[in-house]
Amino acid sequence: MAHEVDPNSCERTPDAIRAALQRRPDWLKAFERDWLSAAAEFDQPGLDAVIDKWFPFACACATPGYLDEVEQTIKRMAEGDTEGMVFYDADGNAYDADNHPVDTGRRG
Repeated sequence: MAHEVDPNSCERTPDAIRAALQRRPDWLKAFERDWLSAAAEFDQPGLDAVIDKWFPFACACATPGYLDEVEQTIKRMAEGDTEGMVFYDADGNAYDADNHPVDTGRRG
C-alpha cells in the first residue's frame, strides 16, 4: 500500500473521533455504542479505553486517500484480481496471492 495511516490526522478527542468516523457509519455506530456504555457507568478508565480503541480507526478515516486505497484493494480481491499484490506474514516474508514467496528486495 502506498498510503500509511497518519497518526496526527485526527485529534485524540471524542468529538474529533466522532467527526472522522463519519466516513464509516458502521464504525461510528460502534464507537457511539462503546462511548455511551462507558459514559452510562461513569467509568473514566472505560471512556479512556474507548478513545484508545477507536483512535486508530479515526486516523484511518482522516488520512487522505487511505480508506479509498483499502476499499479499492478489497474490491479487486473480491473480483479475483490479485495481480501484482504482495502479502506479508507476521515475520515480514512476502508472498503472492497463490502463497508463493516473492522477493521484494526488502531486508529486515
